[in-house]
Amino acid sequence: MKKLFMILLSCLMAVSVAACSSTPKEEDKIYTAGTYTATAAGFGGDVTVELTVSDTEITDVVITGANETAGIGAKAIEDMAAAMKEGKTIEVDGMSGATITSNAVAAAAKSALDQAMGVAPSKTALTDGTYTATAVSYSWTGMMSGEVTITDGKIADIKITEEHDSETGEIAATALNILPGRIIENQSLATDAVSGATVTSNAIKTIVTDAIEQAGGVASEWMEPVAKSTETVKLEGYDVVVVGLGGSGILSYLAAAEQGATVFGIETAAKLGGNSTTTTGPMLLGSIGEAYNDVTFADKDEVYQVWMDYVESDEKADIIKEAVYNNDTHIKYYVDNFGFEFAGMILSFVRPQWSQFWTSYVAENGVRNIFGPNKTNQYDRAMEKAVELNEKNDYMLELTAEELIFDGDTAVGVKAVKYDGTTYEIYGDSIILATGGYVGNAEMCEEHWGRTLNTVAVTVNDGTGINMGISAGGATYMLGVDPMIHILQIPNMIKNDDLTADQKAILSALALAKGEMSTNVYGEPLDLTLVEAQIPNYLYYNIYSEAEINEFKTNGLTDNFAMATSMFMGQGGKFTVGTPVEDMDTILSVGAEYGNVLKAESIKDLAAQIGCDEATLTATLGEDGVYYAVACAGYTYGSVGGLDVDVNMNVLREDGTPIANLFAVGADSQGVENIEGKVYTPWGGQAQSWTFTSGYLAGHAAAAYGLSK
Repeated sequence: MKKLFMILLSCLMAVSVAACSSTPKEEDKIYTAGTYTATAAGFGGDVTVELTVSDTEITDVVITGANETAGIGAKAIEDMAAAMKEGKTIEVDGMSGATITSNAVAAAAKSALDQAMGVAPSKTALTDGTYTATAVSYSWTGMMSGEVTITDGKIADIKITEEHDSETGEIAATALNILPGRIIENQSLATDAVSGATVTSNAIKTIVTDAIEQAGGVASEWMEPVAKSTETVKLEGYDVVVVGLGGSGILSYLAAAEQGATVFGIETAAKLGGNSTTTTGPMLLGSIGEAYNDVTFADKDEVYQVWMDYVESDEKADIIKEAVYNNDTHIKYYVDNFGFEFAGMILSFVRPQWSQFWTSYVAENGVRNIFGPNKTNQYDRAMEKAVELNEKNDYMLELTAEELIFDGDTAVGVKAVKYDGTTYEIYGDSIILATGGYVGNAEMCEEHWGRTLNTVAVTVNDGTGINMGISAGGATYMLGVDPMIHILQIPNMIKNDDLTADQKAILSALALAKGEMSTNVYGEPLDLTLVEAQIPNYLYYNIYSEAEINEFKTNGLTDNFAMATSMFMGQGGKFTVGTPVEDMDTILSVGAEYGNVLKAESIKDLAAQIGCDEATLTATLGEDGVYYAVACAGYTYGSVGGLDVDVNMNVLREDGTPIANLFAVGADSQGVENIEGKVYTPWGGQAQSWTFTSGYLAGHAAAAYGLSK
């Protein structure tokens, strides 16, 4: 018994010693055990890192960033979280191509760990000087370059020395003009991107990031959160509040102001005009001035009948009549009252007998961007005139509407937040929703189109207006109409120098050539009669055998590729038919790295990569072997379906009754001109024409309602 007791005592002492040895000594403790959280500004929004630590090590890492780009920023978050957790360290590599997100993760992780260690944030000293850096930006024709001057260890100057973003439109100028000064003022890379110009903004921040690191600094140490205002400001007494100042919102504002209403406008971007400033012009069915006296306009009766046949219903006949028979009246109103300028006529997209069907904005100083005339000056000038019509009239940029304010069931105002954090409550008798549809809302795109899309649109158009209308009891109409797509190109544009411009032109040609072996996402032969917006998933593949690729290497691309170029989205390169493509392997390899090319050792392998049925793809391709599939995607200008409205642009309830003081215009209501199952009315200039028609009708009706109160 005594022997057994001694054995047990020895065991207990061993356990006690082991337990004592597993408890860290005071001098070994690094952290105060617990969970610590910190946030930094990422590419699309806040990125939050949650670190859980024991006394001596990191035990868990959770990183969230709901608004980071799928497959890029989101992948960086996933990979960095896994690496931190596995290595029990925050010192992990970021992801190439996701610099902003990676820096946000690193900054938030450092801040959380500093909390766990009980140390104050610090910065590594910078070496003064001027540093040059280059970054991928929005443009697909060239990168952005800049010079950053560091003086006394601070960011003293930021100059963008080369950029191509403004070739596509004027919105890039907002970031180029505004953001450098804000970064210098805040001395922080966590300065918010300029709304509406996020990609351009993040390119500027990437240049500054690179400069900081060249100067011997650590970029994540320059991610201090920028203080935000907590103030709430009330603005009351307006007859009309316009939510969104793209084309339709501005035209609504102008009409309401011209009728004598007091008007306040809200715009989330840092400039006026929205997607309307990237368009060519509107459908025009009658003269709006002497320059049109010799034009042979399309017959209004014929246009109306074609339209009615297209939508297969007379439910919205009164609206379509307005859009057709008063089209010229609506546009002329803005020409006469607010100085809008147009010139020339353009052929209809789909009905060549309508040879003079839509007109073009007059470009400022004759300068055109890729998508059409430079026309922001026309909108700026018109808004200036409208504001001057009443001393109370006003508008605010970089102010993002969030929700309607209700008194019972009646919408009486709009809650919005300024970029600096200030909350505004803006009250008015009538409210016009003009937020540009939902192309920037991933959930709505997934719901109605089955996927998110490549865009050439202003993605601040995130469904806010439509969801506001629904919150007020409004119904939707043809919300699932296919998006506006006229452009095809590889899905993942190579914007850096991994390929030359000429190599990019060859890759694009491989994707765009008609008459090659093409399949849709189901592995079926591509129906070449379909327009871009009817292609399943807005994506298809041109597929080449290894023998064909070898033929291109030896003898060059054939005549079939000569016209294989992307409308608006060429990358500045060229190639000559019949010239051997000796660097084809490089082109295909880089294309594969970016997800534009699938290389498969067999049809079975290719079917797995595409995600289609092997038997279907076999029936399409025939002989087995090595294949290269080059992807081609549709790029959309925006959504079409929206809220249900009547001929006054009043939002309608499910029972068809109007919400008296709530209106919707532009892409927030364009579904009433269309039908699900077909592309949006395709004859040319329809969306821009709708901005004039809906803006004219809503502006007048909202003013009448507001002035009656």
